[in-house]
Amino acid sequence: MSDQFTPDIVRKLQTYLRKAFGSQILAVRTRPKKSDIADVFAGDKPFGVLTLDDEDGELTYQLSWSLQEKPKPLIPAEMQRIQMQLREMLGAKTLTVRARGKLKDSAEVFVAEESLAIMSLDDDAYQFQMAILEMDLDDVK
Repeated sequence: MSDQFTPDIVRKLQTYLRKAFGSQILAVRTRPKKSDIADVFAGDKPFGVLTLDDEDGELTYQLSWSLQEKPKPLIPAEMQRIQMQLREMLGAKTLTVRARGKLKDSAEVFVAEESLAIMSLDDDAYQFQMAILEMDLDDVK
């Protein structure tokens, strides 16, 4: 297990994210002098931050990103608006934002039929969290 973003891990994460979101514009870049953090870009725009979580000996890469705007209740029209914004930003044509049962403070982000992330409401932003397990990268070439 590694506690840093090696060039091989960065390449695998980028390949994984491009495939997961169905978008070739996503890029993963390490930060100078910060080997335990990487940035995700959608084209030339910063999109999210990848951090390492090595809890209980299982390595997970956590992708976090924020949509900086005052959140509104997650009614269908608002989820549709966010969905269209994310599709455009990420170039992910099959991305959908769906309700999580009766929960009104969060939604799920899917691409096709795969759940990729949870979106929750914060005071001044929509917060997105995606976990990528180390084993998810095993088959990535």
